[in-house]
Amino acid sequence: MGSGVAKGIRARFPEAYTAYQSKCAGERSGTLLGQCQIVRSKGGKYIANLFGQDGFGAGGRYTPGDKLKQALIELREFARSNGLSAALPYRIGSDRGGADWQVVYGIIEEVFKEDEVTLYKLRA
Repeated sequence: MGSGVAKGIRARFPEAYTAYQSKCAGERSGTLLGQCQIVRSKGGKYIANLFGQDGFGAGGRYTPGDKLKQALIELREFARSNGLSAALPYRIGSDRGGADWQVVYGIIEEVFKEDEVTLYKLRA
């Protein structure tokens, strides 16, 4: 959560970062892939820490599509069971995570085909 969209979420919702740190403590890299951690913010919003990417940087591929899909399915099920819609960062997993955006977008369309989902761009 030190760069990109995650950095912005960390700054705006520090409780999501604290929960993320607690969940990651003692875990080996990659063991949480495919999971979704839901955190309620102090303002009452739900923040989903999606474990769909292991690492980041230029030139690498750090977002396995099957693991991102698993995490998105968990998010969808939480949203459904609580009467909520989901919002995701535009190009999630594609810039610093190295995934092909068209592939990721296809996964999002598949997972949320019967549900409302919003893709948003954060201002720099």
